[in-house]
Amino acid sequence: MSTLEQIRQRPILIISILGVALLLFILTAIDRPGELFTDNHTVAKVDGEKIDYMEFQKRVEAQQEQMQQRGYNNIDAAQVQEYVLQQMISETLMNKEFERLGLVVTDNELSKAMLGETPHPYVNQMVQSMGIPSAQMLYDAAYNPTKSGIDPQQAAQFQQAWLALEKDTEQMLLQQKFMSQFMGTLTANKLDAKALFDDNATTSTIAYAKKDLSSLADDDFQVTDDEINNLYKEEKNRYRIREEQRMVNYIAVDITPSTDDLAAAQKDVEDAVMGLRLNPGTDAVSGNSLFYVNRVSAPLSSLAPALKKVAPTMAVDSAAVVSFIDNRYTIAKMLGTTTSIDSVLVDLAFINENVDADSIISRLNTGAKALDLGDAIAQSQDSIWVSLLDPAMGALKDELAEAATGTYFAPANNNGQKGMTLRVRSRKAPVTVYDIAEITYDVAPSTTTVQNLNNALRNYLAANTTADKFISEATKAGYTATEAVVTPSSLSVNNVPDSRGAAKWALGAKKGQVSGVFTDDRDARLLAVAVTDIYDGNFIPATNNDVRTYLTNKIRNQKKAEKLIADYKGKATDVAGYAAAMQVKADTTQVTFGQPYVRNFPMFESALLANVAVAKKGELVGPVALNGSVVVFTVTEENNQGREFDFENDAMVFNQREGAASFQRTLPEVFLGNKKIDNRIQKFYSDRQQ
Repeated sequence: MSTLEQIRQRPILIISILGVALLLFILTAIDRPGELFTDNHTVAKVDGEKIDYMEFQKRVEAQQEQMQQRGYNNIDAAQVQEYVLQQMISETLMNKEFERLGLVVTDNELSKAMLGETPHPYVNQMVQSMGIPSAQMLYDAAYNPTKSGIDPQQAAQFQQAWLALEKDTEQMLLQQKFMSQFMGTLTANKLDAKALFDDNATTSTIAYAKKDLSSLADDDFQVTDDEINNLYKEEKNRYRIREEQRMVNYIAVDITPSTDDLAAAQKDVEDAVMGLRLNPGTDAVSGNSLFYVNRVSAPLSSLAPALKKVAPTMAVDSAAVVSFIDNRYTIAKMLGTTTSIDSVLVDLAFINENVDADSIISRLNTGAKALDLGDAIAQSQDSIWVSLLDPAMGALKDELAEAATGTYFAPANNNGQKGMTLRVRSRKAPVTVYDIAEITYDVAPSTTTVQNLNNALRNYLAANTTADKFISEATKAGYTATEAVVTPSSLSVNNVPDSRGAAKWALGAKKGQVSGVFTDDRDARLLAVAVTDIYDGNFIPATNNDVRTYLTNKIRNQKKAEKLIADYKGKATDVAGYAAAMQVKADTTQVTFGQPYVRNFPMFESALLANVAVAKKGELVGPVALNGSVVVFTVTEENNQGREFDFENDAMVFNQREGAASFQRTLPEVFLGNKKIDNRIQKFYSDRQQ
């Protein structure tokens, strides 16, 4: 039988062989074949809905940029990623709720909010934060660049900004629609408002004697495991968890200069100051990479605080250390002083390209206002104070300093702004301008210091290889072992910067295991971690230290209260007698049922409020067990405050305290309900880094 005939008789076998061969070819041709079979673009799933990596990463980058613009330096990427993902999870939950309710924002509603006669305050605020006077100007810059004299590349950036603002505005309008409906779900009726009024209308003055539970020794009231377990069963839902938790203790060692490092740095700085005094300019430090030179030319009002303090008293060519903060020396050398105009008050307008600029400038100079010239003016702004000493004003500095006041002109050097025309209104008197070299020197840990810190921690870990020893021996070695929780959604250990690696290790470690030494991205910290427990069920168990401590204290306090009540019950007939029996001082205070805090008592003593509310004037009540004491009291006076029931006012207070408004902060949890969140962020980044 020929080969061709055999192939014809076994088509399924041949197709299978070809399929396997093709698959093997694909797997060997790509760098990461595993991604063919895994969802490697989803950082989280919210009730089955995916949060895509690309959108997530855009949000992360935008958040980092915002933080940098606000002056935040050394941003920990992991903390930003966690924050952004939580935002996106909450938004996804809210959007699912909006969809369920059928809430939508129409094109007309969105257009009116953004470009209507009175744009939404949110839109105005966001646009002005970009340095743009109005939403219409942002829209024109994005989609009518020639009208605004905008470069096409800049227009593309403005389009992105506009689309982002449009999306945010739509989300904000949806939230407003939801809140307007939500706020009407839990509102006070007359019975609710009247009950709230009654709770707060009467203030009772009480005379009391209070015996603190702490007066009894803890050792005299032992708590058994059975008692703890029984109370835990009653309060188990208090400790429900949504994802696995790893209980860890960690030791963080800051890598800071040693005393030897500081002494060496001080010598370097003293030598530099002497050299600066003896040599011209900054020649004495120009060849030393440890010193960073920043030349400042500014009036006194614009100088940094440390320079502002010394500048008026420094002679030319003098040098001195002006501050030492956070291991950074700042040296100032006075290079000279001049006198110059600083502040100029100007009017600004941009003339559209399709009109005669000279004609428009002539009309402005003969009394026309920019706002009266319609489409001829793309945008304008009056009465702007500018500083001629600002480096950004360098191209315009000379013209603004010399131009006649009160006359519009087109500057020759217009910073690339097409159609710009300016008018100088006035100038402030010349000021002294200080030319100063601001020289900084950061004291860094030496290689020896870093090695010593590393060796000390490594030796400690080698000698204490179990979690118990890691914790118990820490104080003796000069370390602090701090408790923390790590979950699959954690990108750090207790928000310690750059601790992603330690968190990843903890998620893969066994109970009792101790890590090696982790260093951060900036070599500023050493970190070691020990896993003390793993909770992979639905609840934190009663064995958890915090849970066990809470349950033990609650049971012990109940026993103490029972003992004190048994000791003092019936021992007297009035407050003074009980005070004498308890060996405490009688006192008075005021109690209103609706208040969370009563003077001389801890917060939220609900048993005291309840007993006072039902007590009759002059009646002796107690001993009554409270959270931290046993009390006997008598209501001596009741004050009705003299206020009549006002439904509108009391309904408003009810809505704020107990109505929909009080649930706003917990809405994400309400939306979550029993929905499942599959947070893949830790594994997601781990997989992508492999």
